[in-house]
Amino acid sequence: MRVLVAALLLMISLPGQAFSKTGHQLICDIAYQSVSDSTRQQLDNLLAAAPHKQFAKSCSWADEIQSDAAFSYASALHYVNFPRHNQQVSAADCPANGCILSAITDMQQRLRRDNTDWQALLFMAHFVGDLHQPLHVSFADDLGGNRTAVYFLGLPNNLHGVWDFALLKQLGYETDRSKAAVLRNRISAPQRSAWQQGDVLSWANESAALTIEIYQGYKPGMLIDDNYVLHYQATIEQRLQQAGVRLALLLDQSLAAAN
Repeated sequence: MRVLVAALLLMISLPGQAFSKTGHQLICDIAYQSVSDSTRQQLDNLLAAAPHKQFAKSCSWADEIQSDAAFSYASALHYVNFPRHNQQVSAADCPANGCILSAITDMQQRLRRDNTDWQALLFMAHFVGDLHQPLHVSFADDLGGNRTAVYFLGLPNNLHGVWDFALLKQLGYETDRSKAAVLRNRISAPQRSAWQQGDVLSWANESAALTIEIYQGYKPGMLIDDNYVLHYQATIEQRLQQAGVRLALLLDQSLAAAN
């Protein structure tokens, strides 16, 4: 029975499921509240043609369509892998069919060319969130942490699942909607300014550094308890905040250019 449960958890935490629906909504809520009034209006106009009319809810669309053959090309765009012997990810690690590094840039360019391209908007918003989940900048040999057996508070899981949804769930973000506003309001002006520096590759390397740290503490079958949750609470909350601030920057840049 324990093996069956572990297998099921592996199935529901595939590499494309970064930060779960809750995480993506938190990121896009921060971004929506952070963009200019003009950009926010353009977002509302764009979403009139999209499946979801609220920006935060729409940010899981890129996961929702993964079983649609028409979007099969996008499955490789949710992550990037780099060799275990390297300390950083580079643009050269992006294969010819693309990865999350190229995808964010490509979708931003699409949106700049056409400010009615709601699919480019939702892909870009989702991929920025994925980029900040450390195990989406990880290693191919274990599917970004999906093959790392752990027990999270007594239940079988893996590192990818822990960072996708288990930490956020344990911290109360799935059930306490007021926590989203608290998270957003804790972002200071100096933090906002600092996090807007750099580019997609430098942001990816923040995740790469975290991934290396996470693996240094990993042992097969390890027990992850409340101490692990408390240790990484500030880290995962900051990744959500950084993703929201940076997504807002890219949205302001893209939609201003499209006018």
